[in-house]
Amino acid sequence: MAGIEFPAELQKRIEETGPVDLVVGVAGHVVREALCARATACLNGIAGKTVVAYAGGGDAEPAACSTGGIKLAAYPMPPSANSFTFWTDIAAAQKSVLALAAAWKARTCLVMHNDLSALEGRCARALLTPVMQGETDLMMPLYRTGKYDGLISKSLLAPMSRALYGRRVRFPLALDFCVGGGVLQKFVEHGHRHENGTAEMLWPANTVAIAGGQIGQTPVSFQHELHTGDMDLSAILTEFTGSLFQEAEVHAAGWQRVRGSQPVSRYGEAIEEKHDSHPVDPRPMVESFVLGSRNLEEVWRLVLPPATMLELKRLARLSPEQFRMPDALWARVVYDFALAHRMRRMSRSHVLGALTPLYLGWVASYTQEVGAATGEEAERRLELLARAYEEQKPYFVSRWRWPERVS
Repeated sequence: MAGIEFPAELQKRIEETGPVDLVVGVAGHVVREALCARATACLNGIAGKTVVAYAGGGDAEPAACSTGGIKLAAYPMPPSANSFTFWTDIAAAQKSVLALAAAWKARTCLVMHNDLSALEGRCARALLTPVMQGETDLMMPLYRTGKYDGLISKSLLAPMSRALYGRRVRFPLALDFCVGGGVLQKFVEHGHRHENGTAEMLWPANTVAIAGGQIGQTPVSFQHELHTGDMDLSAILTEFTGSLFQEAEVHAAGWQRVRGSQPVSRYGEAIEEKHDSHPVDPRPMVESFVLGSRNLEEVWRLVLPPATMLELKRLARLSPEQFRMPDALWARVVYDFALAHRMRRMSRSHVLGALTPLYLGWVASYTQEVGAATGEEAERRLELLARAYEEQKPYFVSRWRWPERVS
């Protein structure tokens, strides 16, 4: 959040208004009239002084919605972040919202995506209430997904975040979350540590966990439809993993002291399971893995130790029906790629691009294992994977401290 400057008119309003109870921030542009209508219907009676913020010019904006007494504020965004289709654009808006809430000395800040799905009474209250009542510092959503949805998060982002930071958060990279005023400054401080890098994503649960704060989760019924334009799988995987690996560098002194993991508080009632109606054909993914093992062998050898390369060669000889990637192997592969990203022995884009065939190998293995499983059984399968990341963490810590030791 370093470098975020508010226009003079907005800064004047902040000073004149004084501390507020609630800032609700939309990560992106939105139709102001629609925002006013939804905010008035959803937020009346929730808090005292409430500000609803959205991406805009930052001045010459109306002071309030037509009804309800809810104040409006337009925060500035860099010209490059105007589509909000990519996570880096969304993260830039989220950081602006949190910086604005910190400047306003808000007691609570709800951040949400610009499709306004979270601005619905029941869902908004589920995220807001525990924070406003002081029960937790951060509320994260439990999105409704099928067993084949969100596999980058399920296979890599969530289990690695859990192992490193010690909190069992299902969606560490979320479009909607609620932050208490007591930890808002942590996000501002965290932003200053990213000054010398490219645009970074925002990992709210990791930031709060490393600060020792309390985290909660609640099921939400809505789903977001994100359009990634011309980005292919490799570009999306690179964007996500590159940010998570950068986070590991920033917080290295903290996560190396974390042992095991602990559940976070659960709020709200479970929602209906999403059912996957179509099976997944693993053969194209296995073929991509085998092709990668041939074409990317030189890169993999620079990233992965000999013992891992031997295991991958064995996998490449299996038929698609027999193909199974052990959890411990996948966890070590991810950790080794995080280490290679840190060491910069080659271009980071080349390192992250070489992970894609390996990820497809994991997906091929997982989809075959859970093909006939219920959603609950698939969750148990993912729990085993998360534990494997925790069990392999000493390997990661050792290689992080002494990267030249190769086995």
